[in-house]
Amino acid sequence: KSTMASAAVGERVPEARAALRAADAVCFDVDSTVINKEGIDELAAFLGVGEQVAALTASAMGGDVPFHEALANRLAVMRPTRTQLDAMLSTHPPASMLTPGVAEFIKKLQSKGKHVFLVSGGFRQMIEPVAGAVGVA
Repeated sequence: KSTMASAAVGERVPEARAALRAADAVCFDVDSTVINKEGIDELAAFLGVGEQVAALTASAMGGDVPFHEALANRLAVMRPTRTQLDAMLSTHPPASMLTPGVAEFIKKLQSKGKHVFLVSGGFRQMIEPVAGAVGVA
């Protein structure tokens, strides 16, 4: 068995496998799925406002606040500049936060002719290095 098959967790694994076999394309969320962190929380921590932004992120993920409002609230607290974002990315590259096994899983899907897409509500500058690390153009 492959490493991924032995790592299967959940109650509907056979259904998930069948869906993957039948799919032409598979989409993955980047934050807390392809990478094991929330990128915006990592940037906030780098900027010294991590706890405040993490609380806003938790609220947004719980559905209490619409996404666009939650993003605006987090950006208002962080007020990141492009220079700060570049500095954070140089010391904390998103590709170094890959969820174990995800790159291999994506390569296996692609080898079977599946189109793989990454989706995110985050920043393109943080997503592109992740896409490169897992072979998604």
